[in-house]
Amino acid sequence: MCDSGVCEDKPPAPPVRMSSQGVGAKDPQSATHNSRPLPSVPEERKSKNKIYSMFISDKGNKKKDRPEISSPSDFEHTIHVGFDAVTGEFTLRWERMYL
Repeated sequence: MCDSGVCEDKPPAPPVRMSSQGVGAKDPQSATHNSRPLPSVPEERKSKNKIYSMFISDKGNKKKDRPEISSPSDFEHTIHVGFDAVTGEFTLRWERMYL
């Protein structure tokens, strides 16, 4: 909706209940309970606190710098293959892969 030239992408506010239809309500308190208006829509909080917290640092809540991790040294990749001890050969699957 656009009111006075200002457009909003928010859904409209829920309607306020002005009357109650107490069908089968024998208790007078339950009829009174239903006739109350709905609560108002809460206002959106500004993000001033987020911006403010970016410039103010908490001494007790400092984030530690990430540790520097070096690359591996003397790396050796070991491959496990199938080997038939009786025949002294590799399995057919491994033979096809490497030959």
